[in-house]
Amino acid sequence: MNKNTVAAFLLILVSVMFFTSPTYNKFYTEKILKKEYVPPQPKTVSEPVQTEEKAINEDVKNDIKETSAEKEELRESTDISLDSSETDVQTDTIWIENDKIRVGVQTTGALIVSIQMKEYTTIDQNRQNTLIDLLGKTESGAAQITIGNKSYDKIPFRYVSGEKRVVVNNKTRSLEFECEDNNGNLTKKIFELSKESYFINLSIVKNSLPGERIRLGWDCGIVESEKTQKRNQAERKLVHFYNGDNVQHLQMKKIGVEETTGQYKWLGVTSKYFFIAINNDSLIDSDLKITSIEEQSFGKMKTFNYALEMSKIAEKQRESYSIYAGPTKIGELKKHKVKYEKVLFPVIGWTKVFLWADRWFPILAEWTLLLLIAIQKIVKDYGVVIIILTIVTRVVTYPMTHSSMKSMEKMKDIQPKVEKIRNKHKNNPQKMNEEIMALYKKEGVNPLNPGCLPIFLQMPVFIALFVVLRKAIEIRGARTFLIPWVKDLSQPEVLISLESILPNGLPMYGSNVALLPIIMALLTFFQQKMTIKDPNQQMMIYFMPIFMLVLFNSFPSGLVLYWTFSSAVQLVQQIIMERAKKV
Repeated sequence: MNKNTVAAFLLILVSVMFFTSPTYNKFYTEKILKKEYVPPQPKTVSEPVQTEEKAINEDVKNDIKETSAEKEELRESTDISLDSSETDVQTDTIWIENDKIRVGVQTTGALIVSIQMKEYTTIDQNRQNTLIDLLGKTESGAAQITIGNKSYDKIPFRYVSGEKRVVVNNKTRSLEFECEDNNGNLTKKIFELSKESYFINLSIVKNSLPGERIRLGWDCGIVESEKTQKRNQAERKLVHFYNGDNVQHLQMKKIGVEETTGQYKWLGVTSKYFFIAINNDSLIDSDLKITSIEEQSFGKMKTFNYALEMSKIAEKQRESYSIYAGPTKIGELKKHKVKYEKVLFPVIGWTKVFLWADRWFPILAEWTLLLLIAIQKIVKDYGVVIIILTIVTRVVTYPMTHSSMKSMEKMKDIQPKVEKIRNKHKNNPQKMNEEIMALYKKEGVNPLNPGCLPIFLQMPVFIALFVVLRKAIEIRGARTFLIPWVKDLSQPEVLISLESILPNGLPMYGSNVALLPIIMALLTFFQQKMTIKDPNQQMMIYFMPIFMLVLFNSFPSGLVLYWTFSSAVQLVQQIIMERAKKV
């Protein structure tokens, strides 16, 4: 391995390490995200949307207070008829469920207060295995409505469907809630659920609804299913919205409000593995409002949840919405044909303009995931899938890898002659370079050998696999018989935990001892030992294994398996070439 190869490989690894470090997380959160979101120009005259720091200025807190005051004023001015007996009625929660989800709706405001994933579990605070709840028993609830100037958030609704627990078997079932104003006009909220669906259909019914502005809110955002107290593992939620052509992504850096107007089909928010979207029944002129809410704080770095609101002018007495609340499984997202799948691998921040990554990287990551899923259907083990992917990658890059290794072998053979020329003309650099180039030409060695090209060709796959293993719910909890002590290929390997001894872990290394990175470091050492003969590069023999050990210790174990097996294959290839040379 020559100096150019070492420098290129080192640069790539330093870049990967930096982009996954707490330092970059802090820089990205505080310096980059405030310049990220540029919404489309509104079709109606309105205040321009700004995402620079000036748009979230010192008046934001006052704006939020004013908004809260306005809501209270709206609630006080509502003409919904409530006698004292009704206001004292205890809130009930009505449940409806199918094979996929269980939804709880409370009678006060007819708000959704729970959406449980029946196919996915997590460990709660009591170390018990419980169903994942995307709302997490929030106080604010979701599916708030405001019609004109009247908020219905605190209004007691009557539940008129009968059963307090509805199970969807074959046909669509519904929960119907209603309240009545002083003039005897009914307002209804109807929730419908079909069998084997992650969609909750919501209908708002009122005789005087046409021409009124109707607002549907999702004040509670989405709860992160993967619990962590570690800064470098904190998940950042994203907001997404679809205008019929493109899906745009937004991540805010501080408490504030963003608004935009245009034709929109849906507005949603993602956690690491789950997605909630409120959908219009068609692509229609809508006002979107996104409010960031501080969720976790790691010193100066913070993570945020988002309250969403979509409003439009009602055209009928019955306005319909649908709410997707489910996993970010690529097959599930793609089948609805409204570009839900674009929320999986968004490229945001300044990385959008790095080699046009926002155009090609989501496609590469999507193909990588689809390939993993396709192979898994055959072999039934994601560990074996990763090994197969490694072999395919090595086969594709074999011609260039073989050529590179041959070139490096020639470089090693003529190294004594090169050193002799350098010592002879050390005081005449021009003469030294002329004679070295003449030697290269005589021996048929290309000084610009493609030693780093195979590595560069593997890096897109490496980075795509890194992202896919962290974000794809299909691999969440995946195990393999190849490394039975690893419980989840999407998480770092923990052979021995150091948290009881060192709660904060070792600097850069972390709080877990993993076996695969150690094996990979040893393989790297032997590779360097076989390759590097230049005395000026001897330090790399010892530096690179240590560097790789520290870097990969916190990577997903599936990714470490990929790189370790790839290193083993390359080492075997080097040994074979060495033996063939001696014969």
